Amino acid sequence: MRILERGIYFVVFCLPLYLIRFNIFNIPTTLLELLIYALFILWLVKGFKFKEFKALPLAYCSLFSAIFLILIGAGIAVFYSWNIRTSLGILKGWFVDPLLFLVVVVSVIKKPKQFKGIFYSLILSGFVISIVSLIYLVCGKLDASSRLQIFYTSPNYLAMYLMPIFILSFYLFLEEKRAIFLFAALLIFLVIVFTESFGAFLGLIFALIFGLGVYLYKKKPAYGRLALAGKKLFLIIFCFGIVIVSLLIYWKINSMQGKLSLDSRLEIWQRAWNVFKAYPFTGIGPGTFGDYFPPYPRWGVPQPHNLYLAFLIQTGIFGFIGFIWLAVWFFRRGFEDLKKNLLSLPLLMVMVYFLGHGLVDTTYWKNDLSIFFWLIIGLMAILKKNPG
Repeated sequence: MRILERGIYFVVFCLPLYLIRFNIFNIPTTLLELLIYALFILWLVKGFKFKEFKALPLAYCSLFSAIFLILIGAGIAVFYSWNIRTSLGILKGWFVDPLLFLVVVVSVIKKPKQFKGIFYSLILSGFVISIVSLIYLVCGKLDASSRLQIFYTSPNYLAMYLMPIFILSFYLFLEEKRAIFLFAALLIFLVIVFTESFGAFLGLIFALIFGLGVYLYKKKPAYGRLALAGKKLFLIIFCFGIVIVSLLIYWKINSMQGKLSLDSRLEIWQRAWNVFKAYPFTGIGPGTFGDYFPPYPRWGVPQPHNLYLAFLIQTGIFGFIGFIWLAVWFFRRGFEDLKKNLLSLPLLMVMVYFLGHGLVDTTYWKNDLSIFFWLIIGLMAILKKNPG
């Protein structure tokens, strides 16, 4: 099982390798996909136990129901897609592959030490990407808008990958008081600043408000008089955070770039909503929104720049219900664990980030982000099965 554990850490570290693409027998794939398939086959040979695996659906009935709905919705959308090849590729890369990895993670990872090992692998991956980003920055290799994107196709994609890792780094620094995590967090944060991704910082604010509020509320006995005002303190932090978010949105809208970005997104969201109303049950097929939206408004529109609209139009109402069900399951399990310890807090914060940033971008519909998303789901499932 040790080799499987190390294989999981390696796949987590290698998430950016989805950018290395090629065809095998005319079937598009990525280096990251091949690593996941190799790990899954190794698990079937070395780690698969039928008795243990048979009990999983009963232990995670609600989770499996949500996954089933998402796959049903995505499957129907693929069936009705006018670009079957593209939709099948997305179904494979953004649903099947992450779920294969999820199965291995839930089966192999048991102990808190292993749990932290996944965090360390993510942070190391983010650290390496940040070093590469700084090299690009020093060499002046920016995009046409002078934003940092390195080898990603958009600065937002770089920010989407690094911001959850920043949250984990900063959390581990607070928990373990090790300077290396603070250094990694500061380096990653610096890189994110140069991506100029408004959505990433919006999601971060939501995550920090949530995390700080929960942390102070849980630790309130250690704060003397604050112990009597824990709930009031939480409300103050929450309201203060809402004010900050409102000010940032106001500032962004009133800048020229903000007007263009917001106007374009409003146009995209309106068109996406019309698409959903036209195909509420079947969806339009994963990856086909760009085909539905010619001519592009100021930039390419492969996705509707909203996580929730993306699920609505690309998995239909069934997939969207499954996604909401999954989120409800996740937060219920997370808050249950918070009653015993704080191990689920970083997972909850990352999910809050995904959902918050998802208001203005699609923080799931990419190879690395979809695996990241299901990895967080899997770790929460592990906490439910092995609390403490």
